Amino acid sequence: MKNKKRSIRNTVKSLLLSLTILAFASSCIPNEKVVYLQNKNLDDGLKIDSLITLNRVDYKLQPNDILLVNFYSSQIEAVEKYYPVFARPNSLNNNQNRSNGNNGVNPLFQDPYLTGYNVDKDGNIEINALGRVKAAGLTTTELKYAIEELIRPSIKDILVGVKLSGIPYTIFGEVSSTGPNIIRQYEANILEAIAASGDLTLNADRAHVKILRQYPDGVRIHEIDVTGREFIQTQYFFLQPDDIIYVPPLKIRELGTGETALQTFATLISVISGTALIISVLTNNN
Repeated sequence: MKNKKRSIRNTVKSLLLSLTILAFASSCIPNEKVVYLQNKNLDDGLKIDSLITLNRVDYKLQPNDILLVNFYSSQIEAVEKYYPVFARPNSLNNNQNRSNGNNGVNPLFQDPYLTGYNVDKDGNIEINALGRVKAAGLTTTELKYAIEELIRPSIKDILVGVKLSGIPYTIFGEVSSTGPNIIRQYEANILEAIAASGDLTLNADRAHVKILRQYPDGVRIHEIDVTGREFIQTQYFFLQPDDIIYVPPLKIRELGTGETALQTFATLISVISGTALIISVLTNNN
């Protein structure tokens, strides 16, 4: 009987020891998987205070982009016809807004979704008094010059401003706040998009962040490692309109033990307590 009890205790102790070693070996997430912008390859060009060359790529407009287009000339009344009626600088609507303390800006004009120029599925935008203008495949600068050339026969000193209404993107997976978002800047990078989402969770696999990026002929999936500095030198450092960012979980999430040493310790205490109870029951019953 004593030998049987001893055998049970030894078996349970061996099992407990194995579980403890497994938990400590696989549960805690090392800093290397969490810390951003490490110089993993000890690259001299990526050392602290080194000047890192950025790889900027001129964004070509695509369907569903929303543009803000403004017209400037000494002939103010002449350029009014190119604006939507409710957004014209000298329109009755704006005069009414001045009297209401809105500084002459129609509230609708503040919403790019309502007043911006949407690039349709055929790649065109439609401008009052000009009709459809080809936009897809052009940069905002190229489109600016194209519109100026169309207007210049009528207005010699025309100046057109064209810019994206913002940089919309969607982020999901192991992030604090998932869903669509928009950064209203001329330029933004992936780190800014991550920060705007409330940062990544501890379970996030920062070394394998996926970017679904739209191109004229379809979508490509790119992968970046935000724990290293190398990706700053690539074109994927910069966010593009309608990017979809997916952050996968680390393998540790499958184990479900703990993200930190303290959580792992709490888990082990639970395992040890349960094991001790099993040993006591088995011993007493035999």
